[in-house]
Amino acid sequence: MKNALEIRDLSKEYRIKGKEKFHALKKVNLELKAGEVLGLVGHNGAGKSTLLKILSRITAPSAGEIDVYGRLASLLEVGTGFHPELSGRDNIYLNGSILGMKRSEIKARFEEIVEFAGVGRFLDMPVKRYSSGMYVRLAFSVAAHLDAEILLIDEVLAVGDMDFQKKCLQRMESLSKEEARSIIFVSHNLNAIQSLCDRVAIISEGQIVAEGKPGEMLSLYQERLSTLHQGIPAAERNDREGDGRARLIHCKTISEQKQIISGKDAELQLKLDVKDSSAKKLRISLHLFNAQGNYLSTVEHEQELNGETELSCKAQLIDLPLMAGKFFWNCHIYLDGIRADFLGRAAYFEVFDQEFQANEIAQSRQNPGFYIQSKWK
Repeated sequence: MKNALEIRDLSKEYRIKGKEKFHALKKVNLELKAGEVLGLVGHNGAGKSTLLKILSRITAPSAGEIDVYGRLASLLEVGTGFHPELSGRDNIYLNGSILGMKRSEIKARFEEIVEFAGVGRFLDMPVKRYSSGMYVRLAFSVAAHLDAEILLIDEVLAVGDMDFQKKCLQRMESLSKEEARSIIFVSHNLNAIQSLCDRVAIISEGQIVAEGKPGEMLSLYQERLSTLHQGIPAAERNDREGDGRARLIHCKTISEQKQIISGKDAELQLKLDVKDSSAKKLRISLHLFNAQGNYLSTVEHEQELNGETELSCKAQLIDLPLMAGKFFWNCHIYLDGIRADFLGRAAYFEVFDQEFQANEIAQSRQNPGFYIQSKWK
């Protein structure tokens, strides 16, 4: 089978703090076969988005070669590829022209694009007024319906609702199986990667560390993730996102017992360093995941600020209903509605259950969830 894309010794280097260098990619070698869906997985900061931006010609590599056999379309992040002042209608034609399509070719697909995106009522409105959901629906629809042989899809699909995500995954499956399009799919949704992809590559610290069958690679990836950043204090972590006006410097889950026990109270402790003394409102959002990386729930807190630069917060987790197993928190911090800090896997903790510790399904799969209280007659 011929290749749609070939990457040889691709590297990307950035200069930070004068002469200091940061290697976002290091001699990446990868092939994408015609009609293949390749899943690309890796933790935040591993180099996934950098690789896709180079392939999309948004940024240039420092070294290496790329051969592309066919037209390439990409959907990397909300805002990429659309002009905010132009209408949805104009942006459809603009994107098609960038792909090298004739106006007549775009016109032939136009109604199909609009129907899939569900933005017909807003088609002549500037896209800067679209919601993030409307924006990504139209962007995906344009990329998926125009005649590009290679499609790059980043985690941007997470913006859409569940019905639209399912619709997108079905469309990508149709493109690969029925129309022999080649797709690189980047996602933290491992279930989607498992069901859609023919092959999976793991990227870590700018390098492809393994590639192969989806089942084998996702098991290896989850094993690597299970200890990612474990034992490194939040204050010492540099793999962050946000504008930096606040930083999480401590996150821990504790209980009065020596262990965190299912059904008993636990306490979540946080410490923040706030660098913007003019900020008026703080919002903390902690997303709870199990060991498999499945999202379970969210704990949030909001408060007014009065120039504080250091904050300590505690949350009582009442009658913790988690099954026995391992869990972690992702932490988002917002100042005045704008994300100041994000730290993935900010803190790990383990829950024990004195009564149901031997739950075979939860323990063997390390896929614990919630207990449901029930009364039987």
